[in-house]
Amino acid sequence: MALSKKIIAQLVELSLDGEYHHHSIDQFCKTYPELTEAEAYEGQALRVQRMEEMGHRVVGYKLGGTSLAKQKQMASTIYDKGGLTVKPTGITYGRLMDYMLLAPDEDLSLSQLLHPKVEPEMAFIMGQDLSGPYVTAPDVMNAAEWVAPAFEIIDSRFHNFKIGSRYDAVVDNTSSARFKLGEGRKCPRELNLANVGMCLQVNGKNTGFGAGASVMGHPARAVAELVRGLWKEGGKGLKKGDIILSGAITPSTPVQVGDALRADFGGLGYVEIQIKE
Repeated sequence: MALSKKIIAQLVELSLDGEYHHHSIDQFCKTYPELTEAEAYEGQALRVQRMEEMGHRVVGYKLGGTSLAKQKQMASTIYDKGGLTVKPTGITYGRLMDYMLLAPDEDLSLSQLLHPKVEPEMAFIMGQDLSGPYVTAPDVMNAAEWVAPAFEIIDSRFHNFKIGSRYDAVVDNTSSARFKLGEGRKCPRELNLANVGMCLQVNGKNTGFGAGASVMGHPARAVAELVRGLWKEGGKGLKKGDIILSGAITPSTPVQVGDALRADFGGLGYVEIQIKE
């Protein structure tokens, strides 16, 4: 049975309250196991509307579950095996809001987050609008103006970062919390993005390796799938200037006060972040 708009709105308010008042919440699927993907994205759109009413604006999108490493992590440690788990197949996406973007010299403060994790990603900055049901990776490469190294900071509002189903995560804006663009901008058509290697360091120690190909064989494929998904939301699409995080290259890394992370992306550049209270 379809969930009413009133119930979807209640789930949205729970998610927003958890984010803004820094407390965790119960999984939605345990009370509403019938929640569908369409209803989840309806909830996410309502969540964005609520944030816009607070004075914030959408600056882009983030993708989830685009790499095998991340899918394995979600299946083994993030999705709650005791819950009504939806297998992490296929991508999910969420909205990036203006308040989530960290300045180039800004540290990550844990005071307004619950249990954050950091992920190295490639970010696309769009130079043209892009929409439609049949968009492909070459279309993305032609429409993007820049690609940049980035960190995404995810922070699920659910207890202990245990997500009952990926539809729960969608309503919760796919755990979006903060993100940071690093040093370096390249025209995507000047690089073989699939071959760009990435080395992640945590407190000076190498902890993860990957490449652009880790993300669906090529990160532009992930962005193309996002565009096709947005088209299903009533013909929506990407706009010039939108920032797109194409998905984690490695599993996400939990962080604590005092940590320092750096991801080197070869000829593309690097991104660094310090963790403070």
